[in-house]
Amino acid sequence: MKLLFFVRNIVINEKNRTNITKHSHDFHEILYCTESNSTIITSGDLLFYPAGQDHFISYEKGNQIKLYQLYFSEELFSTSVNIEKEALYILGQIKLYLKKGNLLRLSRIGSERILKLFESMRWEFTKRYRGYSWTIRLKLIELLVTVIRDREFKLPIRGEMGKPLSNSHIQDVLLYLDADYMNRITIENVLQFSPLSRSHFHALFKKETGETFIGYLNKLRCEKACEMLVATDDTVLDISLKAGFNNLSHFCHTFKEIKGISPTKFRSQAMMRNPVLV
Repeated sequence: MKLLFFVRNIVINEKNRTNITKHSHDFHEILYCTESNSTIITSGDLLFYPAGQDHFISYEKGNQIKLYQLYFSEELFSTSVNIEKEALYILGQIKLYLKKGNLLRLSRIGSERILKLFESMRWEFTKRYRGYSWTIRLKLIELLVTVIRDREFKLPIRGEMGKPLSNSHIQDVLLYLDADYMNRITIENVLQFSPLSRSHFHALFKKETGETFIGYLNKLRCEKACEMLVATDDTVLDISLKAGFNNLSHFCHTFKEIKGISPTKFRSQAMMRNPVLV
């Protein structure tokens, strides 16, 4: 059965630290530190590991770290329910932010709110009274909102030549594209959460980014493909699908048009420059 959510308390110390090895899983993991004598992970720290990312918990000899641990799958939320669709969008913003690192140090107020939410989710998960799953789902949405609203959560979105974007609607669209580029995206998808008309959107998008909507999306997908070509040994076909292209032929044509070389040649040249990646 697919894991949708799981929450518990864990302790990392000398007795069990050898079990904390590098690993990944097909669900998201959030850790909240409640008590620690470590200088790496301190009380109030939030660690967020997206699905599929290899990770481990840094540990110093003699330390003891107490944590809340939450696992959840994106399948917990439905795109047909507005509040849950919004939760997936917020989650996408957080995943974009996590390119800076998995450790989130929030403000004191934000950290205190996160602690209360974890305590509540743990209680609901343990007692499992009627409606507990919906309560946890709502608490999780509140947790995600608390993170992105925190004053320490800063996510600059920039357009052409690194200039800050002046329009918040276009910022939202770029966040959405970066979070969901691997899936099928149409202009109709974007206009669902934008108050702009189709013609106004296209004109404003071009002004802010210097690219057409399709041009920007294709470049974004090719950049993601470049990362996978260098960092993984996946086939070019698999990478094309993971990057959001419908078929291999379209991917290869678009990639060569943007990068000037084929995906296979790009990979071989990257490996020649960085043999340690082989």
